[in-house]
Amino acid sequence: MSPKVCETASGVREQMHNQLVSLLITVPVYGQHEYTHALVHDLEREGADYLIVDNGGDYAPLGSERVVTPARNLGWAGGSDLGFRIAFSEGYSHAMTLNNDTRISKGFVDALVDRRLPDDAGITGPVIDHGFPSAESDEKPQAANYTPNQRYRAVPVIEGTALALSRECWQMIGGLDLQSFRRYGWGVDLDLALRARDAGFGLYITEMAYINHFGHKTAVANFGRRRYEWQANFEKVRGLRQVHGRKWRTRFPRGSWAQPILGNVDANKTFAAYQFE
Repeated sequence: MSPKVCETASGVREQMHNQLVSLLITVPVYGQHEYTHALVHDLEREGADYLIVDNGGDYAPLGSERVVTPARNLGWAGGSDLGFRIAFSEGYSHAMTLNNDTRISKGFVDALVDRRLPDDAGITGPVIDHGFPSAESDEKPQAANYTPNQRYRAVPVIEGTALALSRECWQMIGGLDLQSFRRYGWGVDLDLALRARDAGFGLYITEMAYINHFGHKTAVANFGRRRYEWQANFEKVRGLRQVHGRKWRTRFPRGSWAQPILGNVDANKTFAAYQFE
């Protein structure tokens, strides 16, 4: 028997694995609101349940956006973690963090909670125009023009730009590690992937969903590209060494999350691809 579609709320999609499937998308923001407003149009088009975590306290809603304003700037990682905690406290089965400097494809929400994904799915994400090589799309159209592909990838890591967690995975491995990765939060997604894998969860990229990512617009505007990227990378490496040991890189296939400095890697060899049934 096919799953019964629920019509009670826009963010509630259908039954998956005999549980009600719903997704809350959190968008942490700090200035650069023209990007957020463009993304809001996409989210409204998709009928998504979403909230804006306004770290700067100056977000001007376009309409009826749900906005949460923390008492202080939580940064990307802290804002994402707040969104996860809100989502799961309100009974959502899945929660996502999505950068504000992105645009999403049609059918995005349904694709992230697709009942055809494997039962062990703990973290899911879309393909991307520019990001972790294991998630990149060969074609790089505008998101609204993306043609979904009936395929998914089993990957070793999913980028924090657009990352969805199941409630079961969250309950098993805990939230984001906000202490080890300091100010910028780089490395939080790699740490999350390792903890999810160790707990027996699968990580999957669905080619039914796609995003354009315009790349660190908020951080660069506030900190400058060189300063931001150097400090963020330093804190990432230090945090991963502290939590997972000096050989943490060996737990990811070479080129899966960053092209090596020396030599190129075929990203297609860093994941396994499967057709949806």
